[in-house]
Amino acid sequence: MSSIKIVNSFYKVPKEAVEDISGYRAEVDRFLNGELTAERFRPFRVTRGIYSQRGQTTFMVRIKVPAGGLLPEQMVRISELASRYANGIPHVTSRQDVQLHWVKIEDTPKAMEGLAEVGLTTKGGGGNTVRNVTACADSGVCSSEAFEVAPYAVALTEYFLRHPKGDTLPRKYKIAFSGCSDDCALATVNDVGFIATRDGQNKEGFRVYVAGGMGAWSRVATLLEEFVPAKDAARVADAILEVFHKHGNRRNKHKARLRFLFEKLGPEEFKRLYREEFERLKKDVSKDVSLRPVPVLRDVQSSAGAAVKKGADTSGFDGWFASNTRPQRQDGYYYVKIKIPLGDITSDKLKALADVVKDFGEGTIRTTQDQNIVIRWLRREELRALYARLRQIGLDTALEGVAGGVDDIVSCPGAATCNLGICLSKNLATELSRELRESGLSLWDVRDVDIKVSGCPNSCGQHPIGAIGFFGAARSKDGRTAPHYSVLLGGRVREGQTRLSTEVGFVPARSVPGVVKEFLGCYLEKSPPDENFHTYLGKSGFEDMKSIVSANSALPAYEEESIFYRDWGATEDFSLAGLGPGECGAGVFDMIETDLKDAQRHLESARELLEGKTGNPSSDLFKALAFTTKALLITQGLEPTSEPEAIKEFEKNFVDKGYVPEKFRGLEMRGELFRSGHLNEEGLRQGIGLVEELLKTVNRLYESMDDTMMFAETEEKKEAPEAEETKEEGEKEKTEEVGSEEGKGADVVMDLRGVKCPINYVKAKIRLETMQKGQTLFMYLDEGEPIRNVPSSLKNDGQEILKMEKTGEYYELLVRKAV
Repeated sequence: MSSIKIVNSFYKVPKEAVEDISGYRAEVDRFLNGELTAERFRPFRVTRGIYSQRGQTTFMVRIKVPAGGLLPEQMVRISELASRYANGIPHVTSRQDVQLHWVKIEDTPKAMEGLAEVGLTTKGGGGNTVRNVTACADSGVCSSEAFEVAPYAVALTEYFLRHPKGDTLPRKYKIAFSGCSDDCALATVNDVGFIATRDGQNKEGFRVYVAGGMGAWSRVATLLEEFVPAKDAARVADAILEVFHKHGNRRNKHKARLRFLFEKLGPEEFKRLYREEFERLKKDVSKDVSLRPVPVLRDVQSSAGAAVKKGADTSGFDGWFASNTRPQRQDGYYYVKIKIPLGDITSDKLKALADVVKDFGEGTIRTTQDQNIVIRWLRREELRALYARLRQIGLDTALEGVAGGVDDIVSCPGAATCNLGICLSKNLATELSRELRESGLSLWDVRDVDIKVSGCPNSCGQHPIGAIGFFGAARSKDGRTAPHYSVLLGGRVREGQTRLSTEVGFVPARSVPGVVKEFLGCYLEKSPPDENFHTYLGKSGFEDMKSIVSANSALPAYEEESIFYRDWGATEDFSLAGLGPGECGAGVFDMIETDLKDAQRHLESARELLEGKTGNPSSDLFKALAFTTKALLITQGLEPTSEPEAIKEFEKNFVDKGYVPEKFRGLEMRGELFRSGHLNEEGLRQGIGLVEELLKTVNRLYESMDDTMMFAETEEKKEAPEAEETKEEGEKEKTEEVGSEEGKGADVVMDLRGVKCPINYVKAKIRLETMQKGQTLFMYLDEGEPIRNVPSSLKNDGQEILKMEKTGEYYELLVRKAV
């Protein structure tokens, strides 16, 4: 591998990273030969940007693209690798990376070698590493910037690619550079965010933000430094990394991000630890940022590409010029944003675009946080010729809407490829974009509304900062599961004004396009032309959306409209099948968080109705209690079929067992009082207080839960009498009903046929907890989702799978308790 030539690039891939590919290839061979288990191979590949995809037979390769900078040669190579080893559709992410999908594991070393030949790497593309360092796509040409920040993103990329702790962190570590308070690089929602500024002597420096981030629990970053000299940027990021490395949570990955550490330590203690590390690093002059200019491959004053070829189609140029071009701070120059719908561009188009880029502007591109591509340093006289070339290869966006417009939706891949995806978010985004373009609404000039969609609560589609956001969820009715989305409003990013979106409610996936169309219609109808979207939200927008969501939240019975139980673009009914083997636990976490958010929403609605005296809050109060009590029942293997049953089972499994205090006994009676609607104002006020306290207690209990769904022992639990052990429904002693010899010899037998995921896994897990190490559990499981997920989830927990065999229409699974 040392024979690979390191070429000119935005960043220099260290020799060690190139030579590491040989070691990675050897590990791939060991894995393919059966010498290395999937569990042991996983951390090795993930830190190198290789992720398993839905179905576990192919992989995603994530290419590091700091500041979004790519050369034409690199674009060509990515297109070639995508055609040769992947699905032929490179994907631009919301973090400016580029991904290749559906790659066979044996081809991943070849792809990595091909990338290294053109100065690209996948190192740090995933896992608990320093991820791609982002910057504004218009860095260096923006009229508002304090100074150009892209070189700092490149410098920190090179710094951390060599860092000895860069891939041994408690969790991922994300850094962003913005050139001004507009915060185009989203510095205020990153682990570490730098915003360019100048001091009183016009000296270049940064305001530094820390502990921001998006996920199931998002947080706006806190200001850490009012001003640090620009040369100290690496020291700052390194000092924060050292605090994270030493004090971060390595036990529970759901609470391991830097923002959780910041909240745990508190601002003052965190800053004290940071200062200690910073002062230590300050003594080392090698930590000064080492800058070099970003590549410029053309003479930007050249007009060689300005001539429009004879017969070229330039129809639509004026509209394109108005919507897709922006003037640079350099007089006479423009930059162009090319819309790449959902970040997907075919190999042929990417290769053709590389040929175009060679002839225009600075000869390079920048990928953007909204999954588009920018070409910069374009003279006014070049733009018509560029448009003609883009139109020739189908990238003029004439049929796809405006780059940066309301229909230019950001979306993660979702359940199409991601192991954690719940819904097919890209399919929804495609349908929603089409619906908006054909809606008849006057959306051409709507630029202050962005729509962001994630397939699950993990925020890869940036839904917490969308003016309108959605994340995928699963909800059930009559034993059938249907795709849903949480609807969020009001997210925005700008230094000093960044705020996270507020959840409004849940609607079936099939209802989302209609909800958005109706809501935008309300916005256009009620707002004068000079009123922005966030002003409208403050006036009536939230109430308008709440009404629309409420009117569209019902899930019809399967017999009435079965299409509601099928995701957008799917040919089969919805299920959580394919939620990566070993990820049943992740599905449990998602379901818990959905219930807790519903509880909070109904509680807030009850309080608003009571204070505003605009209606009876009893129904919302009862629902808040029901969702609060239902949330954690799944950890006990229970799936209540009604709200009263959820309240009853909560008292039996959490109050009786001492997980929550005795003062919450009697919730069934309280629930009936709430539901009756007969409580007076004082009774309702007391009820709201009770449910609020219970919800806080349940949230604390959930926060104490580790990845194996075990709760930290509370004082109430320590004092509670041991509950009498009972058999789970469907569990049998050893009887003649067991078909196989292995089943007859097992210590415990469970019949989990007809039990859906993830309840079947939770039931098995709970039963194993009551068994002695070395004992065996024999299970019957259905074909499909149960047999794909339960065995590997139990294996992930450390249990030993002894046998998995199909018998007729079901499977027999034998597990030995190993931990």
